Amino acid sequence: MKVTAILSALAAVTLVSAGTFHDFSKLDKVRTVPRGFIIEYQDNIKANEALNALNSRKVDYKVRNQYNIFNGAAITVNSKHDGKALAKIPGVKNVWPIKLYEIPKLQKNSKQPDFSATSLHRMTGVDVVHKQYKLTGKSIK
Repeated sequence: MKVTAILSALAAVTLVSAGTFHDFSKLDKVRTVPRGFIIEYQDNIKANEALNALNSRKVDYKVRNQYNIFNGAAITVNSKHDGKALAKIPGVKNVWPIKLYEIPKLQKNSKQPDFSATSLHRMTGVDVVHKQYKLTGKSIK
């Protein structure tokens, strides 16, 4: 009986504990998806329980992606809730804005690579062997 009461109290404390919102707005040059967040659930919370907690708090959201390895989901919020408000929802461990990354622009190389035999000899060291040991392959059959 006492064990059940203690476990129930422990579960309640775990559900009530607030998560952490990781704010990127103070960092320079960090672009994020508007109203997009990655939510990590508490370790003992399943995805459907966490999404039910969002629904009970009247969070209007769309799931962008759910993960098998990571206990969480990427969502887009359509309601007034921000990252700090999402972090306060029971069962939420961490909340991050979804960062945007740019693909680096490829630089055009005006000089084409040299695939000639002399270039390959330099890369492999054959030219050194030819000069130093006078090995050219003429006497090899």
